[in-house]
Amino acid sequence: MLKYPKTVALVSALCLAMSANSAITSPLTQKQIQSQIVGKNLQAKRMGMTVHILYRTNGTVTMKMPITSGNGTWQFKGNQICMNMKKGPRRGVTCVTFEHIKGNKFRNSQGIEFTVQE
Repeated sequence: MLKYPKTVALVSALCLAMSANSAITSPLTQKQIQSQIVGKNLQAKRMGMTVHILYRTNGTVTMKMPITSGNGTWQFKGNQICMNMKKGPRRGVTCVTFEHIKGNKFRNSQGIEFTVQE
């Protein structure tokens, strides 16, 4: 008989939850990003403002917010999409992965949730 059956049950449940969660939230592959993110209008809420991002198929990216905008280029680095903003509030290189949440909703590795606009 087990000395700590409740502890074993709790640890087992946590392990199952973690493995199930990681399967659900695995990062999109480069091919998936290409088909589900690139060329689509993405919308998110950031600091109470609506943000629109478009990774164009020609390798350029634009970001629009009510008080500012930015643009630059993007490229893949493995399963990350890296944007190099030349103009706007977030200048420089930022790389993120994306995960599919459900339907037309995605989350990047910075925790920002995006909706693909139809």
